[in-house]
Amino acid sequence: MTWQEYEKFVFEQIKDSFPNAVCEFNSKVFGKYSRGERQCDVLVTQNIAGEKIKILVDAKYYSKKIDVKAVEDFISMCNDVDVSEGILVTPKGYSELAYNRAENDPSQIILDILSLEDLHHLQGYMAIPYSGEFGCLIQPAFGWIIDANQWFGNLAWSYRKGFDFNRAYKEKEFSYFNIWNTIEDPLTSKELFEQQVELLAETSTVIENTIETFNEGDKVLTTRKTIIENYLAPEYACAVEYDGFIFFGVLVSENNRETVNFKKLIKVIGQSLPINIDYAPHNTV
Repeated sequence: MTWQEYEKFVFEQIKDSFPNAVCEFNSKVFGKYSRGERQCDVLVTQNIAGEKIKILVDAKYYSKKIDVKAVEDFISMCNDVDVSEGILVTPKGYSELAYNRAENDPSQIILDILSLEDLHHLQGYMAIPYSGEFGCLIQPAFGWIIDANQWFGNLAWSYRKGFDFNRAYKEKEFSYFNIWNTIEDPLTSKELFEQQVELLAETSTVIENTIETFNEGDKVLTTRKTIIENYLAPEYACAVEYDGFIFFGVLVSENNRETVNFKKLIKVIGQSLPINIDYAPHNTV
């Protein structure tokens, strides 16, 4: 495969992963800092919840692993062309330094480094977890899928494409989603999270707990980070309040994946759309 064929292959894979988006191949974008045209291998533009989201995809056809300099160059370009997310695709993977650099970048860019093999696992679609008359339309985080199994009383689960639940649990990297009916039990998101932590504290020692509220576009989101003694991994949560219910997700993720995974959870919750269900005999997705 030549590098031209590789770039075209990446474009076709990305296009299949974002069926409702506009995907441009080898487009030119004017850089806000460089003040000149920048060549983009793939540029994805989609509207989610009334917001235009742009994703830059760079296909690196290297014979060795991506190094930290390549990641820094890509982060700089993402900032220059003003995109929300960046995806760096490589057939040989990446070095530990490169991964750490992407994971810990302080910018708001969500950077995924994917190998060529990972591209085969990408999938783009929507899901509707609901309970009674309340539901939410959600899009899985990039590279993740929604699992409709309702284990342990939760409406849906999510983990990386190519995993099953057992592997996700073993890797300590998964999230689940649920709905709280505020008509039957009128709590705020903050009160709900405080209640969850109180339940955890009944059986384990809570070492750290942080609850924050902030605006994300036209929505108010509440997040929680909780570290529990002898627990599987740190626990993160994000919630949004809709008319009559709270939609929330809880993420379990080890420290080496926490930054990108927490950003992904916040994005899923922040871009959710409330739906009224006319008839729902039982909880489903």
